[in-house]
Amino acid sequence: MNSYEVSTLKKGLLILDLLRQKHSLTFNEIMEELSMNKTSVFRMLHTLEKMNYIIKYNKFYQLNPHIFRDEHLYWHEDIQWTSLVAPYQLARQEGITTYIGILEDCEIVIKNVIKEPFEQPVFHALDSRTPIHSSALGKSVLAQLLPEKQQEMLNCIVLNTFTTNTFNDHGLLIPHLQVIKAQGYAVDNEETDLGKRCIAVPIYMDKEVIGAIALHGSTEQITKTTIRSFAKKLIETSQQVTRELKHLLS
Repeated sequence: MNSYEVSTLKKGLLILDLLRQKHSLTFNEIMEELSMNKTSVFRMLHTLEKMNYIIKYNKFYQLNPHIFRDEHLYWHEDIQWTSLVAPYQLARQEGITTYIGILEDCEIVIKNVIKEPFEQPVFHALDSRTPIHSSALGKSVLAQLLPEKQQEMLNCIVLNTFTTNTFNDHGLLIPHLQVIKAQGYAVDNEETDLGKRCIAVPIYMDKEVIGAIALHGSTEQITKTTIRSFAKKLIETSQQVTRELKHLLS
């Protein structure tokens, strides 16, 4: 080690840099990644958490988004969607690409995309847009809007056709959304891209829908017989996201 280096400071910075790269890790994962002993890692994490440089949610450590901010990733000024732990856990558990999107100007704006190896956001995909009527993200949000807001959205969207499966019947759209609202999830069954299937559920804050989270994969990864089981896992993750948001904004 260089004689001018401070070993303790270096260890702390290594942890911060690791969390920047990997997003969220458990105590044991940090120990393994940095080849540090248990005592050193415990002391570093305790100090960093005490100084609010990192936060712990369940068993996962992550950078404090209120300090390590990236303004272009925010929805409003208080939520950094890429800082949420639950979507990464879901993506790793299922081994399927995970999306988060929010409603903006009659379209869905993508706020996080987590692909294999499910450690970081796909930054170039952030803030891209997807149609509200054909995407599972869009339909899951649209179905949960209050009637006035929903009608406002319906008045401004054009039901463009992307594949032979795209839902483009104006007369059946509201009944279709009512079914989605009742079951709690939406499905894009090759409506936007052939060979791809997507399942999405709404994300709530104070009982108001503010976005949606989705699993997106091939029709082999997400079969028709697995839709309900994936939807159940998405609903559980959405609830975890809501709890995380309340924790981060408290």
